[in-house]
Amino acid sequence: MNNSVFRTGELAKKAEVNKETIRFYEKKGLLSEPVRTDGGYRQYSQKDLERLIFIKNAKELGFALSEIKELLAIADGDIYKCSEVRQIAEGKLEHVNNQLNHLKKLKTTLTRLVTECQRAATIKNCPIIESLSKGVK
Repeated sequence: MNNSVFRTGELAKKAEVNKETIRFYEKKGLLSEPVRTDGGYRQYSQKDLERLIFIKNAKELGFALSEIKELLAIADGDIYKCSEVRQIAEGKLEHVNNQLNHLKKLKTTLTRLVTECQRAATIKNCPIIESLSKGVK
């Protein structure tokens, strides 16, 4: 068992986040309030580091803080099943697919407007300005 103890700066460096991120996650209840030394320094454990890395990785996959909190609750307990985690991930995947479809539509529309704009001679007949004024179709 690893009994490493880290101060805030050390923890931040190991997890590749900034100190403010650690404090933010504490305020949101994702990280526990750390033990303090007699001098008031925060002390974090190896478990805290692993939890912080978990949070960071989940954020990078696009999970919202509320979803991460739910995943951590599942990871912390023995009453849940992996299938429940999979359901959360499937929901996130569906959300990502919806975002991708939306972004593809945006790309198509912007590509069309940029192409049309290359043909416009004056600002009065600029398709981008017209579309933003009237509604993009």
